[in-house]
Amino acid sequence: MSSGGVEIHAATDDRVPDIVNINNKFLSSKHALCCIPLSCQTAKLQRGVFSSCPDKMNVGGLAVDEESGEALGYCQLSFKGMPTELHTMKEGECYVEWLAVLPEARGKGVGTKLLKWAEETARSRKSSYMTLGVIRGNPAIRLYERDGFATIQEDYCEEFFGCCL
Repeated sequence: MSSGGVEIHAATDDRVPDIVNINNKFLSSKHALCCIPLSCQTAKLQRGVFSSCPDKMNVGGLAVDEESGEALGYCQLSFKGMPTELHTMKEGECYVEWLAVLPEARGKGVGTKLLKWAEETARSRKSSYMTLGVIRGNPAIRLYERDGFATIQEDYCEEFFGCCL
């Protein structure tokens, strides 16, 4: 990351490869059922998501280094009426589907900028509250708590893997 600042841009088709790269790097160390890697997103799949709900692009924020143009992180939001995985949207809710920062850009304020962008976007869409899910032990919990998020214990494992148990 250069010494310049970070700008947040709405997702665009030409930046889909960057979004996919960030998603896959973020998920490359995470596994479902302890053996299946979660990092299997492709540009074609991501474009399919945006194609099925074009407004998703408007509520996807890409953190970009002002000087180099390098993509550093991404935040995908959802609002009532938008398709989501593993979450049922409620009226007035802004749901942070995912927020990820590349390893080399962590600890430099990129996540904070993305979260502030998410809050501004939620307000502009008249959301009354924001929610997100985070895996227990994720160091990003400090970022969310610092920003005023409260911990609500929920276990999505049973909901997600219930058919396999």
